[in-house]
Amino acid sequence: MKIESLVLGELETNCYIVSSDIGSCAIIDPASDAETIIKFIENRGYTPEYILITHPHHDHIGAVKQLQAHYGAKVVISSIDYKIILDPMPMYGKRYIWKMMDKLFSADRLVEDGDEVVMDEITFQVLLTPGHTAGGVCYLCGNQLFSGDTLFAGNVGRCDLYSGDFNAMLHSVDRLAALPGDYEVRPGHGDSTTMEQERRQNEYIGMLKRNEDFY
Repeated sequence: MKIESLVLGELETNCYIVSSDIGSCAIIDPASDAETIIKFIENRGYTPEYILITHPHHDHIGAVKQLQAHYGAKVVISSIDYKIILDPMPMYGKRYIWKMMDKLFSADRLVEDGDEVVMDEITFQVLLTPGHTAGGVCYLCGNQLFSGDTLFAGNVGRCDLYSGDFNAMLHSVDRLAALPGDYEVRPGHGDSTTMEQERRQNEYIGMLKRNEDFY
């Protein structure tokens, strides 16, 4: 397995390209700039099999529709968050709906917590991690955790947008921290980190328990 990344769009979203030993690849959160992603993939001779979505905010899905049409790759998203694609108005409203209208896509597979996406020798396990959105997911692959906008280096994703929930976010990051062993955490924005580092330094991990003890 090989992991490469591109930083795309005005919000500098991390788009990950995960390739197998025989050259298949999964594209995680293709934020924007489909032409850039296509050039990157074709320069390496990869064959995209999947497009994996952690959550459907506009800065994570901008190139999904074009890549799906170009490669025929299967688009994977949680069944909960796919509702945002089917009806984006509650999230964006009339003022910002234009940000989504050219980005809407048809999902090929709706996933739930615990599902697996298998590509050659690589298996992505779906972890439902609500908080940033109600149906946001992380993808666990060996010792690699693609955390979307759930867990960042020293921080967590914002919870003040549509379907966000701060209490759910705290439960989600505690769940991630309870995974056995250490993991390379590859977030939707910013630098990678490790789970061990976040267990030690991220103030949001364990906050629920500390608050319970305080009261």
